[in-house]
Amino acid sequence: MMRLRDGLPGCTAFDDAIMLSLSSALARGKNNFDLIRLLAALAVMFGHSYVLQLPGGQHDPVAQLFGRESCGSLAVFAFFLMSGILISASFDRQRSVPRFLALRVARIWPALAGCSLFAVFIVGPLFSTWATRDYFASPDTWYFLGHMLTIVHGLGWLLPGVFANNPFVGAINAAVWTLPLELKCYLVVLAAGAVGLTGTRRRMTLAVTLAFVGFGLLLRHPPSNVLLGDLTVLQAGYSFWPVPFFLAGMLLYGWREQIVLHWGIAFVFAGAYLALRDAAAGALAFYLAFGYGVLWIGTLPALQRFAPRHDYSYGIYVYGFMIQQCIASIAPGLAHLRAFLVALPIVFACAAFSWHVIESPALRLRRHLIERRTAASKKFASQST
Repeated sequence: MMRLRDGLPGCTAFDDAIMLSLSSALARGKNNFDLIRLLAALAVMFGHSYVLQLPGGQHDPVAQLFGRESCGSLAVFAFFLMSGILISASFDRQRSVPRFLALRVARIWPALAGCSLFAVFIVGPLFSTWATRDYFASPDTWYFLGHMLTIVHGLGWLLPGVFANNPFVGAINAAVWTLPLELKCYLVVLAAGAVGLTGTRRRMTLAVTLAFVGFGLLLRHPPSNVLLGDLTVLQAGYSFWPVPFFLAGMLLYGWREQIVLHWGIAFVFAGAYLALRDAAAGALAFYLAFGYGVLWIGTLPALQRFAPRHDYSYGIYVYGFMIQQCIASIAPGLAHLRAFLVALPIVFACAAFSWHVIESPALRLRRHLIERRTAASKKFASQST
């Protein structure tokens, strides 16, 4: 680290305490990545409060400040950037396709299943304009459940009569449109790992380059099939796509030993954006400054005291939109910030239940099964020699 530090003008020995390589930051207890994900989940909720409440059409403060992205879109970009790093690290630790898949399934599906059942059997009957018998007799109810459980992108966001009179009509949990994208990004990591392209920075660079070329081809020739069509769609409030942030996270992980996280570099990126804001390169400078800023904030020692003890970020993400729609149905004219604050404790309660009752037990069970299988394999190998 001394060599890296000495290469930065103006850095002193004091900076050792606040300067890390990305590799060092990934060590347990040396980062605020869980806090970043929690804040990103809350930022998504905050951004949605400007979409779901009347009067509609207003921009959140972040969109007004930058005029390029909204609070929600930047939060999603942060999620994808962090996921690209952390999912690559997960495969690197597992070095096994079945174990990697088992952990991804345990992390994504149980909580989503719990949220989907909550939507169908509690939120639906309470907020549907249909009679309860007709609601449960409708095939759309079960199509919604099947859609959510399989995470197939399509027209599966609606339940019969639910939120039919809301300002944002009908959508139950539109926020999870990013999950199919995440899963496809996981497949990129899986494919790269399966063919041995994750072991070194050169191999990871090759894998990410191929993925970027593939993404570029999809942009040039947008696919019409449902499985890939969502990759190239720009959602409302977005000026860029989430997938490149995931791929950038993969690349950063491959070069983690060489990536230096320091306040001086963060300010250089911020200054470059301010200088180029109105130029053709302004968009690139903005996303580079944002991405580096997220990683730098993720290593600030002063923030480690605020690291959450439990990972509620996923629960907040999957329940937030639906609870906010419930608030909008009851009080559509509530001010945006007030609606956000009203929804917040309810969403936290749902997220806490999801983590303690569903997510954490599922992860513990999956790890226990993996450990048992690994121990059994070692025992079999020792007996065979």
